[in-house]
Amino acid sequence: MAKLLTLLFEVTELFDMQTRPELLMLQKTMVVVEGVARSLDPEFDMWAASEPVVREWIERNLGPLGKLQEAGSGIADLGRAATGLPALLQNGARIAAQLSDATRDGITLSPETVEAIGRAEGRGNRWLTIGVWVAVVLLAWNMFT
Repeated sequence: MAKLLTLLFEVTELFDMQTRPELLMLQKTMVVVEGVARSLDPEFDMWAASEPVVREWIERNLGPLGKLQEAGSGIADLGRAATGLPALLQNGARIAAQLSDATRDGITLSPETVEAIGRAEGRGNRWLTIGVWVAVVLLAWNMFT
């Protein structure tokens, strides 16, 4: 396991990759387990002991059965999304109709909104006016000095 961990680090460094923390924790755990097992039984072979578990996981997750289950899950997700599609389209059409009705004769703003826009524009124009006057004064100052 220690050799495998070293090889893992070398490969990730060679390809400038980041090692996922879960993988590091798994490798660390396996190195510790192998060390403890070898202290109890110097002939312990971690590869032979882990082979049935690893084989089952690979067959279940990466084998044909795992791929079929993954495809079935994807089809089920697609089916669930397809069942919601008519409602989504209906809501979209309803919103488009409401927007069309609201903007047919132009957008009507409430008096409070118009007043707030005017105040905001006035503040912006005030600073623009002050900025222009400051620039004029500075230019005049430079011309006469």
